[in-house]
Amino acid sequence: MVWPYGEPEPLPRHGDPSGYGERWVKEAGAAGYRLLGWAPDIKGPTYRVSYAMMISPEQDTIAIVGVGTVMNINLSGTWLHTPDVEGRSYFSTDNPAGLQMDISGNWKNQFAPQTTFQGLLKKHRDWLTSLSVTPRSFSKGNELAEFKSLREQHFHFMERAGLIRFTDGAATHFHFTWLGAARTATWAYFSGMARRVNFGRFPRTA
Repeated sequence: MVWPYGEPEPLPRHGDPSGYGERWVKEAGAAGYRLLGWAPDIKGPTYRVSYAMMISPEQDTIAIVGVGTVMNINLSGTWLHTPDVEGRSYFSTDNPAGLQMDISGNWKNQFAPQTTFQGLLKKHRDWLTSLSVTPRSFSKGNELAEFKSLREQHFHFMERAGLIRFTDGAATHFHFTWLGAARTATWAYFSGMARRVNFGRFPRTA
């Protein structure tokens, strides 16, 4: 799905037995991030996951703290998304399973294994500085709508690059093309193996 998040709710729909979500949301709050709500995963009944959607005090980074289970397998991870003024977006995550590869180069990612939100945030900021990224801000009160639009633009970009095709007229669902799947899987496999061995140091940006 292009947009897998349901309407934000006050609390995680499926609970947080690991305590990961509560801890990281609290740490994000201490760093000035504001909670916009807990969005349930709407991809299907096997995705019993809730996502805390948060916005940075600078209004330029969306933090997503996910907790729950996928096919009864525990999932916990955090993503920090920062768009730039040129239309690209950059995200860091502490969970290698949360890396979504985009060989078109429209979205860049960093795997940064950390045990605290503050640690991941520092890695994210340092990474953006190293790439000379100029962030683009989200409008206050309209953060999630603009983040949704950012995702929609991203997948349209991937379609134009021949990596995916939409399966419905509203462009809400997609499949990878044969070539897109082959190229993406190959790059994801080799970069993922390298990152696991060296804890995300190389390739730092993918």
